[in-house]
Parts: sequence; C-alpha cells; structure tokens
Amino acid sequence: MLEFAEAVLREIKNLRESSEDIILNGTIADMERYRFMMGRLEGLKLVDQSVRALLKSRTDDDGFSI
Repeated sequence: MLEFAEAVLREIKNLRESSEDIILNGTIADMERYRFMMGRLEGLKLVDQSVRALLKSRTDDDGFSI
C-alpha cells in the first residue's frame, strides 16, 4: 500500500509542477483558463494533503512512521 501511495504522491507532484509551469510561463490565453488552472492546483493540493493525512494516520496506527 505504501508503494501505491508514493506513486500517487509522485503523480500529484508532477501534475502540480506542470500546472505551475503553464501558469508561470504565461501560456494561458484568458482568465477562464487561468481560473481553471488555479482550481486544478487547489484540487491537487487538497488531494496531496488528504493522502498524506491518511498515510500518517495509518502509519501511526501501525506504530510505523513515514
């Protein structure tokens, strides 16, 4: 399970970095697309935090640490 969670966190990181690159490189054509990308970043941040919290609670329950 830990390997799966690590793979998910890596994918989230990659998606966040690519989204940040799109925003910072100025390739967004309009405000609608900008809002979409910012929402995407917020969603990825939320998922990242949720996965990490679940992992932490799971490892705390088992007596292991991340």
